[in-house]
Amino acid sequence: MISSSEDHSSSDDDDEQQRNEIREDLKSMSFEEIMKLKEELGSKIYKEAVLGIENRSKNAKLKKDKQDFKRLNKNRPREQTSTRQVPFLGAEMRLKRKKDHDIRDPRFDERAGDYDVKKFKENYKFVSEIREKEVQHLKSALNKATDDEERQDIKKTIQRLINKNVEENKWHQKQQQLKEEQKEVQKAIAEGRQPHFVTKKERRAKELVAQFEDLMEKGKLTKHLEKRRKKNAAKDRKRIGFD
Repeated sequence: MISSSEDHSSSDDDDEQQRNEIREDLKSMSFEEIMKLKEELGSKIYKEAVLGIENRSKNAKLKKDKQDFKRLNKNRPREQTSTRQVPFLGAEMRLKRKKDHDIRDPRFDERAGDYDVKKFKENYKFVSEIREKEVQHLKSALNKATDDEERQDIKKTIQRLINKNVEENKWHQKQQQLKEEQKEVQKAIAEGRQPHFVTKKERRAKELVAQFEDLMEKGKLTKHLEKRRKKNAAKDRKRIGFD
């Protein structure tokens, strides 16, 4: 064991002596000659011969491998090196969960099925009730607001929510009307009569009559007609070219 360690130390001394001799030779050479020598030998061999970098890295690696973390007591945990990054708790499980469950958008995924407007409207019918509650809440906030800009924003939000509910109600009324028309057609076929299929023009006329009766009941017919008159007048002025 002693002889082998002595041989290893003597070989290291010889290598260091050779490198010193090479360094002395390099001192007499110009920078251009040194760069040319480096290109001919290669940077790896040049560094090993002149600087001894490879030997240093090997020795450091051997020392690192030989380092053993021992426990002072068998009941204590083993000491770990601080140079190794500690993994975040649950990182492996989170990675596995990502692989098992792919994130997908149901709006653009064929596996989610086709978009059915009727089912969507029926399933989310409760949203109209939420809007009505929100309108009441905003109206109370409007009474408390003192800033003009804030009041205008609240009024716009209230009007937008009301318009959405009006559109929803119109859609449901139209669907109810279509169901009644289908029932009439099926009843006529069952009785052996010629069924009457309602045209778009007739359906539009019925909608206008229903709208007229609704405005009459609420007392808003005059206001509605005045609004329509102004709207038509603005269209006529725009069509003629007068602003």
